[in-house]
Amino acid sequence: MSERRTLTTLIRLGRALTDPDADPARDAAQVARRTVQALSEPVHEARAGLRARARDLRDRASQRADERLERLITERRGEQDPEVLALLEQRRAAREARTRQEDARRILLAHAQTPPQRQVLRAVLDVTSWAGGVPGELRYTQLLDRLAPGGDAVSEMSVHRAIWTLAEAGVLAVSPHGVVSAAPPRPPQALPAPADR
Repeated sequence: MSERRTLTTLIRLGRALTDPDADPARDAAQVARRTVQALSEPVHEARAGLRARARDLRDRASQRADERLERLITERRGEQDPEVLALLEQRRAAREARTRQEDARRILLAHAQTPPQRQVLRAVLDVTSWAGGVPGELRYTQLLDRLAPGGDAVSEMSVHRAIWTLAEAGVLAVSPHGVVSAAPPRPPQALPAPADR
């Protein structure tokens, strides 16, 4: 990996030395942008991890409170009241739906192998209702503007690579109109049973 990085650095140095239109201010701005991006990625990762843990803890506490409340209601009101049973069933269904959304989100985020892939997935999942996001639409150009705001070629290329790697893996889909969406996780498929002879 370091050999490739060294080769890339030498190529950039060679281009910079032979470039008659070298602009030190532009080059310094690009270096500053890349440095800020490199330093902010771990912070974003840590923040997203903390948010996910806090959401998980909150969901667990809410589930325990709901179960306790359900137990108290059924003990006091009895299981014969259809209205109480309907309300309890609604609460259970809502809780199970939230759990399915969190599981789907967790499964999809597990497909990310690089920081740009995690950033792309988080942005897409934030507008994916079945994964707990606010329903919406995210376009390819919006992702580029959001994740590579300076228009830096290296940053944009990492976002392009992340999107298409995830699309090839079947995690994301990109429509002909440029809408990027997450594909729902598929249940594991079982192998067919061997035929009896």
